[in-house]
Amino acid sequence: MSNDQGERIQANCRIIWGEGDYDLDIYADDYEYYSCWVKRDFGLSFGPPLTGTGLCSSPEKAWNEFDRMLREWAQSVKNGKPMTKEEQLSIFSGPNGEHRALLETVDAFMAAYEGKL
Repeated sequence: MSNDQGERIQANCRIIWGEGDYDLDIYADDYEYYSCWVKRDFGLSFGPPLTGTGLCSSPEKAWNEFDRMLREWAQSVKNGKPMTKEEQLSIFSGPNGEHRALLETVDAFMAAYEGKL
């Protein structure tokens, strides 16, 4: 992650969750798949994960996906309107929308069983 990208991600975290410091980290699954996560940094401790990416095939792809996801989310927050279903799918469906069908399936399942779970 470049310094510019890290600063941009930090700025978008502040737009989404408010002022403060945020810990950005990348995790690897046997160095085959990577995901980025953010937690609030309280100085001596960290909060729980606020959000993260799905699995990506390289560290660069994970940071780029994180940057994209938080940029779109921050833009939605700046708009000041509730996030639409389409915005949610765009933001959280992964690079190039590759997990969109899965999210739509889960959403349909939850809608069908709302109040019954």
